[in-house]
Amino acid sequence: LTSFNSSQLLQVTSALENQVHIDKATIRSFIEDLNYPLHFLDFETMGTAIPIYDNSRPYQQLVFQYSLHIKNKIEDIEHKEYLAEANPDIDPREAFVQYLIKDCGASGDILVYNIGFERGKLKDLISVYPEYSNEIESIISRLKDLMIPFQKKWYYTPAMKGSYSIKAVLPALVPELSYDALAISDGGAASTSFAQMVQGNFQGNIVQTRAQLLEYCKLDTFAMVEIYNVLKGV
Repeated sequence: LTSFNSSQLLQVTSALENQVHIDKATIRSFIEDLNYPLHFLDFETMGTAIPIYDNSRPYQQLVFQYSLHIKNKIEDIEHKEYLAEANPDIDPREAFVQYLIKDCGASGDILVYNIGFERGKLKDLISVYPEYSNEIESIISRLKDLMIPFQKKWYYTPAMKGSYSIKAVLPALVPELSYDALAISDGGAASTSFAQMVQGNFQGNIVQTRAQLLEYCKLDTFAMVEIYNVLKGV
């Protein structure tokens, strides 16, 4: 007889009975604990075998882009973004830090999806740019993880197929939103495209591809806004 832990049992039961599981009380507590204005943030990174910039390691994931949607209590949404110039002589990270500090402001929680990633990249930036450590630490202290309700299965539907990645959660909760029509539709493609531009061996249309990078990253944070709206409505 196969034994399941509680998470596996929920997943199996949900699939067999085609049932959605929503722990409304816990989700509402999670939502009510968030502080406005809410910032929905996503980074894109690249890593190369031979470091391009000083103060970096082989295959280290270096930030080059972010998207940020900002939502206040009266439901207004503002979008900010940064995409570095693909120049091997100019490290993109300092400008990234400067714009991020300005765009994140001084108040409100910053929602990310899988907090370990963004937190790790921010800590890397402190080690390279200690002069910004207070501002970056402030951003780190405001981070909250939108993945938690799905990772902990407070919200689970068979359409997620056992996954809590944003690529599984988004079509399950917001089926009208999709990455399918995008020319760049995942972080790997974004990373490869930008790295090739920096290294001077990109074969495509750079202007068009930069627009596609912005479109992809923007959808990542807009997806988070829509997922948040679903959670808020339970």
